[in-house]
Amino acid sequence: MKETVEKLKALNKLRKNYDDVSGITWFKQPYFTHYTNTNLTSIYMGENGSNRWLRLMMSYKGDDWIFFERAYLSYDGNTKEIVFDNYDDKETENDGGLWEWIDLTVTKDVEMFLREFAKSKSAKMRLTGKYTKTRTLTYNERQGILDVLNGYDALEKGIK
Repeated sequence: MKETVEKLKALNKLRKNYDDVSGITWFKQPYFTHYTNTNLTSIYMGENGSNRWLRLMMSYKGDDWIFFERAYLSYDGNTKEIVFDNYDDKETENDGGLWEWIDLTVTKDVEMFLREFAKSKSAKMRLTGKYTKTRTLTYNERQGILDVLNGYDALEKGIK
């Protein structure tokens, strides 16, 4: 019962945005807006009828390009490579700064990893290619991931 209440609370915290053209309701964490020109990691979810899915976004902004080709999430000695397609999932921009980011569907194994990753105080993201950028996730990033995962669970169990 307590777990159900926690998941419902997490779902109710999420910001909801209904796209009436595509028929998709998007659920995002409430702690920050993840723009592509930031150094953040977050997840969000979509719902269309009975279909639900999670998406992972990892982004970099800096003075120099990383030209990243690989992305990793790591906590307490556990590391998961986030596999993405350089042409379909990765974007770049150089309008007033240098930005690189990925936005992709979360696979079941990444979802399971994220559940423990978000609870760790030492959760890190690494983007690597020609150069490498590693950073520790903030409390709000970790909490946002937990809230989206708990909200996702609530929707999957039909708790509204």
